[in-house]
Amino acid sequence: MARVLRPNRIGLAVIAVAAAMVLVVVIFWVRGCREKPQAQPPATPGVAEAPTFDVPPEAVKPPERPTRSVIPTPAPSPKPAPAPAPAKTVYERWYEAGREAFDSGDYINARNQLSQALKGLENPSRLNAKMQLATIANKLTFTQQIFPGDTTAESYHVKQGETPASVVKDFAITAELFMKINNIPDARSMMAGKNYKVIKGPFRVVIHKKSFELDVFLGDYFIKRCPIGLGRNNSSPVGEFLAGSRLEKPPWTGEDPKTGRRILVYHGDPNYPLGNHWISLRELPEHGGKETTNGIHGTNEPETIGAQASRGCIRMLNKDMAELFDLLVSGQSRITLLDD
Repeated sequence: MARVLRPNRIGLAVIAVAAAMVLVVVIFWVRGCREKPQAQPPATPGVAEAPTFDVPPEAVKPPERPTRSVIPTPAPSPKPAPAPAPAKTVYERWYEAGREAFDSGDYINARNQLSQALKGLENPSRLNAKMQLATIANKLTFTQQIFPGDTTAESYHVKQGETPASVVKDFAITAELFMKINNIPDARSMMAGKNYKVIKGPFRVVIHKKSFELDVFLGDYFIKRCPIGLGRNNSSPVGEFLAGSRLEKPPWTGEDPKTGRRILVYHGDPNYPLGNHWISLRELPEHGGKETTNGIHGTNEPETIGAQASRGCIRMLNKDMAELFDLLVSGQSRITLLDD
């Protein structure tokens, strides 16, 4: 008969205890996996450990990485504001007003403004003003038309028996200019009972020695400029004179190159240096009123214009001298020579 094995109560108890221990180990292992503690840095010898606290995982922030110190780029310095334009002088304002009037065809106003501006302008504005005033003079002064408001001209009613020379006597202009602007070919062509234009003179001249320029004015109004030649070694005089004798093709006192004696040289001779016209410089009455040996004349050496080449006289191109000859009146037109 087979033997029936009965379980040992002590063995069963041991098995039960072992199973319980295994269960406990499994439970702690599972909890340890779910709540794994953060690794702690090794303790530094001699330094007390800081107390730890149970902190929820979501409240723990990772340590911030140290950032480099960023040096801010300096903002570009603002550009300095442009310097304000210098205030315009009264002469520059007159100049601009004159140019505007000129462009609009208001030549009377343009002449007034530009003539005032000319007293204080510097180049190149000064030169431009002179060019515009010369253009205005060709319209207002040297034509037969009389413009409304032009105080330098008027209409003259010629009486029976008058001549160009007698008409201009009270206006300080030459008969040549009177006839030219009125298209009178010769004195006998002037008609009594007719009105003619007359200019209220006299004209005057200002000579600038350093720039070799001769400026013509009618009163305060600039008329024209001409290049000139002067005396050797700065021998042309400086000061105030009147227009003296007005001569066409006068003999010139020269020097014989062989003998050194003084001789007269006449127009047409290759050595004749005066061109076609001569106006002497006369002393002012308060200085004696005598004719000097110097004068203004044309030249047979146009290449010397702009240089010191004469014996003291003022040389001009023959064309310019012919025009000046018709403007200056003996004893009335002033000639000023400036050392500037």
